[in-house]
Amino acid sequence: MDALNPFVFSQPVDPDDLIDRDEESKRLLALAEGGHAVRLSAPRRYGKTSLLRRLGRDAEAIGMNYVEVDFYGVLSEIEVAERMEDGYAVIRSRAGELARSAIRALRPGISVGGGPVRVDSRPRVEERTKRLLSGLLDLPVGLFERTGKRTLVAFDEFQALLAVGPGIDGLFRSRIQRHGDAASYIFAGSHPGLMNELFGRYERPFFGQARAFELAPLADFDIAEYVSGRFEKTRRSVGAALDPLLDLAAGHPQRAMLLAHQLWEQTPIDQAADAECWQRAVTTVFAEHDEALRAAWDSLETKEQAVFAALAVGGAGLFAERTLTRFNLSKSSARYAREALVRGGQVRKVEGGWQPVDPLLARWAVELQHNGGEDHLR
Repeated sequence: MDALNPFVFSQPVDPDDLIDRDEESKRLLALAEGGHAVRLSAPRRYGKTSLLRRLGRDAEAIGMNYVEVDFYGVLSEIEVAERMEDGYAVIRSRAGELARSAIRALRPGISVGGGPVRVDSRPRVEERTKRLLSGLLDLPVGLFERTGKRTLVAFDEFQALLAVGPGIDGLFRSRIQRHGDAASYIFAGSHPGLMNELFGRYERPFFGQARAFELAPLADFDIAEYVSGRFEKTRRSVGAALDPLLDLAAGHPQRAMLLAHQLWEQTPIDQAADAECWQRAVTTVFAEHDEALRAAWDSLETKEQAVFAALAVGGAGLFAERTLTRFNLSKSSARYAREALVRGGQVRKVEGGWQPVDPLLARWAVELQHNGGEDHLR
């Protein structure tokens, strides 16, 4: 049987399959050991969740408890509580048993319209829900008292709490600030604007309460080593396709794996990828993701599309007269649109300027400028 495709791009990878991030893992673990709170920011599909899982493995290896809670899509305090329960449910060893026992003691009487206690009064439901959340937030203290171990709590997509309602970040802050040696916290998010809303505004409870930590693009060397090694292990060679793959991926972890996955599919066993293999891979990638790329493009306002395209095309600076004229921008509209793209996570600042986060959308936008119509990149 032929080897299976070794490039995973549609889900978080196992800790051992994470490309590099060794230095980031060490720094985050050291901060956790020291009891420091960290605000981890990364664009979507940048390996943030995979990094958290490696960190969790390493934290457990040195005797810490690890809890990971994903808040993506939460809309109510009850959902927040349920996600936290799910996070504690998978803790191994005695700490997990203690956490689950404590949750059972907290849970009775919360259900609405069913369960052990029926609650009809909305104020009463809200009061009980806040009490449940407070108890869940304080679980690391109970675990520390019973086991003597610090708990590292990773709140993934923490910015989603803004959709729940006013005051919930204040509730989190009011409990967490009392935890001392019992817990360390990582607040991870993929939406720069919303994360700044939580941590960068003076009036918010978490203002100045966590060290900023941002994931940078992967180095070409690390991507090349990873891709080449897995091609070789499966009796293939990445060959001449490596350089164009690195150029198009632009350090984006998920996009690099997506391109490598498709290139591997196009490369026959015991052969090296050539220009034709690469072209087939690129054509397939853009054909399969055309709908998603169009949706991402259509989600931008007109001036945001213009600025994104200008940054993707490159050449003269964004505020050069030639660029402004070509993309029908004024300096003020270009500045405003660029700030909106940064808040939304579509553009990020890099050394020497600004660049689109998603290299595939950037290539798509460039081709749209060159070719237009419905058939570009097909």
